[in-house]
Order: sequence, then structure tokens, then C-alpha cells
Amino acid sequence: MSGERNLNGEARSVESEDRIKRLARDLEKSLERAIERSPQVEECLDRIKAEGYDVALVLDATLAFAPSGQMDGGAVDRLAGGSEGVSFRMSPLDKKFLRSLKIAVDEESAS
Repeated sequence: MSGERNLNGEARSVESEDRIKRLARDLEKSLERAIERSPQVEECLDRIKAEGYDVALVLDATLAFAPSGQMDGGAVDRLAGGSEGVSFRMSPLDKKFLRSLKIAVDEESAS
């Protein structure tokens, strides 16, 4: 047994850990391919470039694993860093830019 623990703190075997890591890599590659091939993503990136901006798309995903039926939402929030207490403010220029890309801006949560 390795010293690894799952989301609920239970010990995981080396074989189980290797299987999960392989599945996570497969999921990561599948997501990358889906995003790269998405006409909607390509169109949005093209619109940003047409506005005169260079753009780099960086996505961050956090995967959490637990035996079926044992996923604890609180543990997932802690693992992902949670979003409680996080806030940001968009300037009028930010909002104008998003609208120019046809991205809706929720005035209440954006201010």
C-alpha cells in the first residue's frame, strides 16, 4: 500500500493509484482535444484577435476522485480552493470588451 489517500482520507493501493492517474491523463487529453477542435472556442478566439489582442488560453481543472456514492461536496470545495469570499470588480472597459465579444455581463455580480 502506498501512503496515498483518496478524497475521503482512505488508503489507496498502488494499482488503484496508477489506474486513476491513467484515467485522469486520458480525461485531460480528451478535454484538450475537445477544446482545440471546438468551433465556438475558435470563433471566440478569432473575435478577440480581431479586436487587436493577442490571446493565450490557459485552463486549470481540478479532478477529485472518491468511490461511487462517497463524493463529499465540502471536500471538493476545499480541494479546489473554494470560491467563497472571492470577489472581483470589472471596469467599464472590461464590460465593454466582453459585450463586444457578445459575452453577456451580469451587472449585479460583475460590479
